[in-house]
Amino acid sequence: MLRRLLTSVPALVLVCVCVISIGQQEAKAQSLRVITKVTDVSNPQNPQPLSHSLTLFHGGRVYDYIEQVGEVVIFEPIHNRFIILGKNYAFTEVTFTEINHFLESAQTEAVKYIDELSVDPNPNAAGMAAAMRFQLTPEFQETFDVANSRLTLAGTEMEYSVVGQPVEAESVVNRYLEYADWAKRLNYVLHSHSSLPQSRLKLNESLRTRKMLPVVVDLTLHLDPPVKFRAEHRYADKFQSNDRRLISHWERTLISDKVRRMTFREYQQNLLIQASR
Repeated sequence: MLRRLLTSVPALVLVCVCVISIGQQEAKAQSLRVITKVTDVSNPQNPQPLSHSLTLFHGGRVYDYIEQVGEVVIFEPIHNRFIILGKNYAFTEVTFTEINHFLESAQTEAVKYIDELSVDPNPNAAGMAAAMRFQLTPEFQETFDVANSRLTLAGTEMEYSVVGQPVEAESVVNRYLEYADWAKRLNYVLHSHSSLPQSRLKLNESLRTRKMLPVVVDLTLHLDPPVKFRAEHRYADKFQSNDRRLISHWERTLISDKVRRMTFREYQQNLLIQASR
């Protein structure tokens, strides 16, 4: 159970590898294109692809699309919300306030779970409690290799290793990491088997402080055996020909009569049903 809890982390914001060239001109750009590929590299001889997604920053919104899932998640910071358009025209929205409420409830439940583990005679209980405690209040030893732009956050339960790219256009870093923060929070709410967001938020804050976008990021989970994830992101400040067509299609669909509006809780329940099949 603990292994599933720690390893079933959504692809979008877990780890990233970037190929990017951003200068001051991009600070004013309205469009940013990111292709993300996430891989389980626990066994280097047999890496396992996990996901492939397209993320488009445009017009104050961010569109994140995973084709194999058939779902687009739209980040609207100006309205403090996400819009989710799923398969078969299922539509819902969730505000940042609601997400924070879900997280507060989850953290309360996590504390109760830790208390239960503290009196559990199971020999694995202590390790599970330590892992959960770390998720709630992660503590890392941070080091930075200036020569190689390598940032390391080492903790008892996990470690991030990041090769970063310093970016003069601070607004680009802030825009990307603001989205990454909220996407990680949303991913936990949508997929409660993933890890709590605090560790990732700490990494993002370190990147933000150093005005750096990730170029190569590895996340190692200290399990038995260890689990290691890597993602590859390719960034561009120009869209490809199909990108604007996709955005137009999603926008038209949102106002279509075909859309089935659902509450966020109903959408969550649908996800649970699909995951159990």
